[in-house]
Amino acid sequence: MDITQVPALLGSIKTAFEITKMLRETDASLEKAESKMRLAELISTLADAKIEVTEIQQVLLSKDAEIRELQEKLKIKAQLQWESPCYWRVDGADKDGPFCQHCYDKNRELIRLQGNGEGYWQCTACKNGYATSSYKEPVTTVAFSDDRYHGY
Repeated sequence: MDITQVPALLGSIKTAFEITKMLRETDASLEKAESKMRLAELISTLADAKIEVTEIQQVLLSKDAEIRELQEKLKIKAQLQWESPCYWRVDGADKDGPFCQHCYDKNRELIRLQGNGEGYWQCTACKNGYATSSYKEPVTTVAFSDDRYHGY
């Protein structure tokens, strides 16, 4: 139900009250059948109004949930801080992260990066790797022995 249907709901409730008022003012000359018909019409109108109120309540609950979700997203966005090559969530003196730049920029998902403790981070979701300025490329050395040329 759309919130624009509220006037129709109010119209149904007004009709129900008018029928009730008319029934109260009815004199004894009305036949029972006519009174029963009016009561049935009243019950039907009130049932319709109750259904419409329930639908409006569901719409309002849905909108409230959506508002809470958007407020949480805004709070997270306000806390995010970009420190190349990744995001950090900063709340006062607390700093949480790092989080994957690709996953957040593409899907608005905060995916925590896994690090090796030496400035290299990897995302377990998108598999991207990130190196900070403290990262030192590992140097591989090959040790040769004098015995390797023996016999040639």
